[in-house]
Amino acid sequence: MANVQSASFPTRYSRASRILHWLTVVLVLTTIPAGLIMVQDGLSRPVQNWLFLYHKNIGPIILLLVVLRLAVKLAAPPPPLPASVSRGQALIASVVHWLLYAALVALVVSGIVRVQAGGFPMEFWDPLIGGMIGRNKELADAASGFHDTAKSVLIVLIVMHAGAAAMHGLVKRDGVFSRMWPPV
Repeated sequence: MANVQSASFPTRYSRASRILHWLTVVLVLTTIPAGLIMVQDGLSRPVQNWLFLYHKNIGPIILLLVVLRLAVKLAAPPPPLPASVSRGQALIASVVHWLLYAALVALVVSGIVRVQAGGFPMEFWDPLIGGMIGRNKELADAASGFHDTAKSVLIVLIVMHAGAAAMHGLVKRDGVFSRMWPPV
């Protein structure tokens, strides 16, 4: 659970944490719409191909960012929350943060499984992780279903996280939002 702010602790996340956070935000917020649009009927083949290429090749980058974020979190722990944040709110914030990490990892892993078990290439990533999973329709279908569910969970978590950030930044103005803003 997050600590409560004290005079001896920094009030902002480290620069590395802020950069990795906002880079993750940009990639996730472009990957979700790409994933939703790429499966629509009537989309031109070149646009659909580009969206598939983008979506499946950005996933592993997001996974790498999550791993880096967790490493930075260990090296430079988050700043304590202001005293105005209740223990309950701090607990909810902590749970949502960890669920965001878990959902991102689950999405990327299930996406990789879906692509490889479906017999599709991951172009950029094939030299590194290609061929880890053989073609298997049942596995591909299961991974696809899981990926779809995890996507919905991630969207709900993003809305919760962004809503809380907006409330702290625009309504409460209690310093919680400024811990992560500006990005650099």
